[in-house]
Amino acid sequence: MSQFSITAYLGLKSDKFKKGLSSVQGQSKSVMGKVGGMFAKVGPMLGAAVVAGAAVAAAAVVKFGKDSLMAFASFEKGMNEVFTLLPGISEEAMGQMEDDVLKLAKTMGKLPEEVVPALYQAISAGVPKENVMTFLEVASKASIGGVTSLETAVDGLTGVINAYGKENMSATRASDIMFTAVKLGKTTFDEMSRSLGDATPIASALGVSFGELSAALAVSTGITGNTSKSVTGLKNMMAELGKEGQVAA
Repeated sequence: MSQFSITAYLGLKSDKFKKGLSSVQGQSKSVMGKVGGMFAKVGPMLGAAVVAGAAVAAAAVVKFGKDSLMAFASFEKGMNEVFTLLPGISEEAMGQMEDDVLKLAKTMGKLPEEVVPALYQAISAGVPKENVMTFLEVASKASIGGVTSLETAVDGLTGVINAYGKENMSATRASDIMFTAVKLGKTTFDEMSRSLGDATPIASALGVSFGELSAALAVSTGITGNTSKSVTGLKNMMAELGKEGQVAA
């Protein structure tokens, strides 16, 4: 039972006791004497319980208010840091972005303090402010499905997009390919998000598509069971194949 429920419960019991006592007053003096004696013993205990419950509830209200103010201050501080990345943004646009963050947090079951740093990270990585909330929605779904943090999902997806170019790769497409590799190999979305950045730049430069890279990773992890080592192996192999005049070339 919560602190607030305890207070309400005690108050309700007190009201019922008083009503019951009022009806008893119409009975015999002997019964009244017994009830009076009982109340003399129980009354102080009940009163103390009500006072204690009220004190606990008051403390809970104070703590809730303090925590709320701290959460609001943290949210505002985080959003102000985001706005430093968007010089010239209007007050109206700031308010709209704050509303969008809170709406996304509620819709995706995320805390605002998780969404705000991810927003900062996404904009820092080059996601346009016009598309950033759509991108964060995709990243949020990926983080939930991939059992990883929102920031890790943002890092993984922006790394792929930046390596291949936003004109060639969308967040949704990158996410779909990564989950396919997870399904077919022995890797996780979290592991891929943390490791793929070592291989995507050279893969893109050599014309190896992200689908091909992810397929190779799925095969490799299916054998090794180690995502980091597989990514390193693929990166080294592509680096060697990319050298002119070598036997591999």
